Amino acid sequence: MAEPKDIVVIGGSAGAIEALTKLVGRLPPDLHAAVFVVVHTFPVGDSMLPAILSRGSTLTAQIPKDGDPIECDRIYVAPKDCHLLIEGGRIKLSSGPKESGHRPAIDPLFRSAARAFGQRVVGIVLSGTLDDGSAGLRLIRRHGGTAIVQDPREALFPQMPLNAIDAAHPQHVAPIVEIAQLIASHTAPKRKGGEQAEAMTEALNPNGGQTPIGADDIAGHPTGIACPECHGVMWAAEDDESPEFRCRVGHAYSSEGFLEAHAESVEAALWAGVRALEEQASLTRHLSGKADRRGDRLSAARLQERSDASNQQARMIEAMLLTRAAKPA
Repeated sequence: MAEPKDIVVIGGSAGAIEALTKLVGRLPPDLHAAVFVVVHTFPVGDSMLPAILSRGSTLTAQIPKDGDPIECDRIYVAPKDCHLLIEGGRIKLSSGPKESGHRPAIDPLFRSAARAFGQRVVGIVLSGTLDDGSAGLRLIRRHGGTAIVQDPREALFPQMPLNAIDAAHPQHVAPIVEIAQLIASHTAPKRKGGEQAEAMTEALNPNGGQTPIGADDIAGHPTGIACPECHGVMWAAEDDESPEFRCRVGHAYSSEGFLEAHAESVEAALWAGVRALEEQASLTRHLSGKADRRGDRLSAARLQERSDASNQQARMIEAMLLTRAAKPA
């Protein structure tokens, strides 16, 4: 008989809170499992998610502290601006580099759970955009765990479930009501209260993955593409258990996340180019005026022509950016 599951990890983004509230409200009060939740949030203000989940569930939802033991019949919600990880039977909070532009991110939680608890893990991807969680869900399944994805037809934002299905080939694709039933059926009957889950592996590093990166080159091969956050070289992974792209200091991206972040970096660079050209136009126009006042008409005309050219180039780039923004995604 398969080993019972007692670690449930759930990740989502846009549209996930509604699905998550519905899901935990259908979990049985005698659930013998610890539930870990990462939902992409902005790193401002205190999260109201534990209170929202506790109101709709018989389980207690809370934001854990670093080093807390893992207890069943609890819902642990990732705090703002921290990765939520599982390390040696305890909870680890990390302020390590962002993954796919997020902290907390879903993949670090999924990776750490897979490596610490193996086949005892149930991983679930809910509504959201891009593909955070896809690689982590694939790793959960590879380590013998159960992979579940919300039915994209039900999800408010189906891109994250669709990417997870494509990457992880989950055992189950189901609506929220059925996911709750699957969790209940995969977890063991409740044992005596206050029980703690014990991990099967050694402690992991703060990012739930590779050895901390120092001066040496990291695993994989350099891409020649700059990190969107720190502008260092990105490395492409050569295995299926690491983030697909990672820079020297640890910023990590899935394929879709990297493409989106790189596109945002390109847009930011182009707007910076508009700003620089406008500054150049302003400077040369000022110098043209000074040359004209001292009677140097030739220099004044040359500088004014340069100012006009810079301004024209700025308008061309601006028009391209505005046209791109007006097109549907």
